Amino acid sequence: MKKLPLYIFLVLMLFSPNNLYAWEKVPVPDYVDKKTKSPWNFYDDFENQKVGKAKLGRYRINDKGAGRKPFKIKQDPNGNKFIEVTVKHGWNKCCGSWVNTERAEFEAKKKRTLNKEIWYGFKMRLPTDFKYINDRVLITQFKNQFDPMKKSPLLGIRMYQNGNLLSLGGDTGGNAATKWNDKEYKKYSIRMIYLKKDMDWILHEAKKRGTDKIKLWKCNQKKPPEYCNEFGKSKRIKVSKLGEWTTYKIGIKNSKKKDGFVKVYKNDQLLMNYSGITFDWKGSYTGSLIRIGVYRDSDPSGKGYPPQSIHYDDFTIVSDKKTLDKYLN
Repeated sequence: MKKLPLYIFLVLMLFSPNNLYAWEKVPVPDYVDKKTKSPWNFYDDFENQKVGKAKLGRYRINDKGAGRKPFKIKQDPNGNKFIEVTVKHGWNKCCGSWVNTERAEFEAKKKRTLNKEIWYGFKMRLPTDFKYINDRVLITQFKNQFDPMKKSPLLGIRMYQNGNLLSLGGDTGGNAATKWNDKEYKKYSIRMIYLKKDMDWILHEAKKRGTDKIKLWKCNQKKPPEYCNEFGKSKRIKVSKLGEWTTYKIGIKNSKKKDGFVKVYKNDQLLMNYSGITFDWKGSYTGSLIRIGVYRDSDPSGKGYPPQSIHYDDFTIVSDKKTLDKYLN
């Protein structure tokens, strides 16, 4: 999205218009503890790129054969530029024996984030011709990477059931080298699950470390279960229509202690607010990834799901929410 950070006003006379809006390094405020600051601090609105194939030299593509084909710079009638990310049947297909996946994602280059506080966000739009599928579709992930790694990201934002179920969360730990299993899922997984009703997302289930899923729709009953004292009534959050921009803001602290957290805001409404251990892994940690783009399960019939494109803009990673708000508000 076109916007002008205040300090750039001072250099307007020194640079051409094509360079005024671009990938830029974001200064870390003095009030941020330098020991816990994010290893990435940047803002990218894609305005300096030409319409057509995107240049992603500052990023890493999750490439398994499709190269840069999935990534294009496009422009709205008002002049705003954004990146369109497209996945098609078989693109970047991978990998497992129990399920195959296909993807079109790019990521901030891998960094170590243990005991770091990261705030990242972006604007996202599902185009008016977007086709939902009755399967898993991720739009972003924050993933602690190990060698090998066979578990879920700490945070994934996923759509299921033709876009009628929204799931947030992932794995806070476990044995990175072993596949998904019930025991570790119960011990380490965190989840918030919303169901679509009319034009609202209604909080339906939640899961904390070491617990089974909690049915939060019961919190609206006249005699709600005791756990509702902690979670409160099931909240409602507006569904974004196709063709509308949505802003996501995500805060993460990777910690082996209880000071860790995962927070997710959609248009400044709190979707997820987990506090506790976020890094409880066994394995060889190689760093963390922040990805945006489309990651989905392949059509089990082999016929192929329809192509899906998602628009992204104002990709930002910084060290505190106040700074993130400045760039995404």
